[in-house]
Amino acid sequence: MHKLLARQLKKLQLEDASPPDPERWPQLLKQIEASYEAADQDRYTLERSLTISSEEMQVLYQRQKSSYEARLFAILQALPDILFLFDEDGRYIEIMSGDEQQLYQDKDKLIGKTLHEILPPEEAAFYYGILNEALKTNQLVIVDYESTVQSGQQTFEGRAIPADYTVDGKRTVVFLATDITERKQSEIRGRLITTVFENSREGMVILDQDLKVVSVNEAFCKIADLEMHTALGQKPRFIDDLMATRTGTEILYSLHNTDYWMGEIVGKKQDGMSYPLWLTLNAVKDDRGQLTYYVALLTDVSDIKRSQQELEYVATHDFLTNLPNRVLFHDRLQQAIARTMRSHSTGALFFLDLDRFKNVNDNLGHHVGDDLLKQVAARLQKVCRASDTLARLGGDEFTLIVDGLTDTSVLDKIAEKVLQVFKEPFRLDDYKLEISVSIGISVFPKDSADVNELIKHADTAMYSAKESGRNTYRYYTQELATNAFEYFAMEIALKKALEREEFFLVYQPQYNIVTEQMIGVEALIRWRHPDMGILAPGVFIHIAEYSGKIEALGEWVIREACEQCRRWDAEGLPAFTVSLNLSRKQLVLPSLYRDVKNILEGTQLTGDRLEFEITESAILEQKEIAYNNLKELQKMGIKMAIDDFGTGYSSMVNLKQFPLSRLKIDRSFVRDVSRDQNDEAIIRATIALGKSFNLDIIAEGVETEEQRDFLLKEGCHEVQGYLYSKPVLPDAISELISLRKIVGN
Repeated sequence: MHKLLARQLKKLQLEDASPPDPERWPQLLKQIEASYEAADQDRYTLERSLTISSEEMQVLYQRQKSSYEARLFAILQALPDILFLFDEDGRYIEIMSGDEQQLYQDKDKLIGKTLHEILPPEEAAFYYGILNEALKTNQLVIVDYESTVQSGQQTFEGRAIPADYTVDGKRTVVFLATDITERKQSEIRGRLITTVFENSREGMVILDQDLKVVSVNEAFCKIADLEMHTALGQKPRFIDDLMATRTGTEILYSLHNTDYWMGEIVGKKQDGMSYPLWLTLNAVKDDRGQLTYYVALLTDVSDIKRSQQELEYVATHDFLTNLPNRVLFHDRLQQAIARTMRSHSTGALFFLDLDRFKNVNDNLGHHVGDDLLKQVAARLQKVCRASDTLARLGGDEFTLIVDGLTDTSVLDKIAEKVLQVFKEPFRLDDYKLEISVSIGISVFPKDSADVNELIKHADTAMYSAKESGRNTYRYYTQELATNAFEYFAMEIALKKALEREEFFLVYQPQYNIVTEQMIGVEALIRWRHPDMGILAPGVFIHIAEYSGKIEALGEWVIREACEQCRRWDAEGLPAFTVSLNLSRKQLVLPSLYRDVKNILEGTQLTGDRLEFEITESAILEQKEIAYNNLKELQKMGIKMAIDDFGTGYSSMVNLKQFPLSRLKIDRSFVRDVSRDQNDEAIIRATIALGKSFNLDIIAEGVETEEQRDFLLKEGCHEVQGYLYSKPVLPDAISELISLRKIVGN
């Protein structure tokens, strides 16, 4: 049978197979056949030359034959392939394999069983189909297939051919299985590499040891703007250009030491146009470590560089005005400081803040505000030198960096020039707006050589300009810094004061001087400061407004006044009106009327117990919101009074349009009664104006009988002031009412 297998191996056409060393199969088969022919010849020689019994001859022959069979078996077992002998029913007759891990099961479990007994139905049918085709055509059948064997999932090449041998009267088939897993994977990798090389969007170039082109892909030809046939055998232009530079030397050094280099280079097209390239260069060596090729990967990064530049511009410039933003401004200021330090010159930082810009946004809309900022930027650019840096930090804040100065007196001229920019009204949609600017100036390196400190100093000076009436400029001084520190300390203390409940209210009675009856009180806030004692509102209210604490403080005043009214009611005191000062920021809060309504409901008070005193300037800001709040408050029964009438932006339209009930004559006019005829004339006009609009008139700051008599004579019957009572605590109001028993409406 083994001799038969040897003959069948030759029929399997192993010369066409692809085992690890296919050329050795024909020689091996010849050796196998020669060994059996030699065995037959030896038997014939022995029979003629030796005088031994036939039994002894048979034993001798079998020993010799077994020796040859062992040699044949050893050879077959050493081969990397698997040889199966199947009968026509798909039964395993013989298996020869040097590695049983390549079998579906152990050899002993397979012999004598059929394919259908061993394999899943579909897989068994597949192999049986191959055997059946070989028997039917009496031809070699070659097929590639995958099979899960004991060593795992493998790919095989199967060769099946009918054998000239029967077993129990059934024809047989020799099936040789060759493991081609590694070969298939190599083919797949090769195809993938070829596909990647040919279809990659990056340029790929294979260079020989002399840096000449062996192969290029289409992407490289497109990047370099050349034909493929012109590139082969030539040094690429980017290589020639690199080798003439210091970068080329660095590349050769890196390739020699690490077999690798990566970085940005400059490429040139055929017309000489330069473009940025990202180059990755690798040295390829054989198994002995000898250099064979270089592989270059090139990417045109023009779009990336352009995007980076655009992103950098976006990151460093204001999207609205296209001026440098805060990031670039900081960098430019640092550079300007360094230049002045080197040249022993002077520079300045101008901090610009538009006056009442919030009113434009709130009343006319953000689109108008944005248009205004664009126009401001355009005007400022016209008065700046090319070496100056004009930036927008955000909102309505602009900065101007000026350096290289030898005479600081020029700073006044620059500031005046900036102020002059705002003299001409700005035309926005259908509006013609007059906008001014407040400027703070810090000088470097005199004031500081630190970026953050310079900004802080200029900002401090700008706020000083605001407090000085706006539309002006101020230089930073140490006094301003001290005030700013005190302001900051007060701002922090304000926040803590709300948390610690350090505020309280005092009440100043208001009287009808005809009936001598108390008609109400004005609630006035006081701060019991832990270090500074009792503080009047003039010390901290403006800080509360600037720092954004006024809304919370104002709500506390309303709630506390209502709570006190409820306590007075519980004591059985007659009901009277409590006047409260409403800040301009409170008046333009959209939620004001809802907040007041909730407080009244919480304290079970009606709106007629309250009167809100507002300034005329507060009405002018965000008129629509202010008007809506006043209307809603009036619906609750709350009365409205104009405080300090005549000191602000007096307007007949406001008196007519808004739901007001009383005018309050400012103490500055009352103080000089009998000494200043102008003040007396203003008082007369205010009283006449108020009566023409059916408004009550009340004068504050009445301290003398002479002032009282003048007011009574002119028709003002309601007053408050030290002549009657200074502001007192709630208990004093209770005592005052109890003693005098006078409260009227």
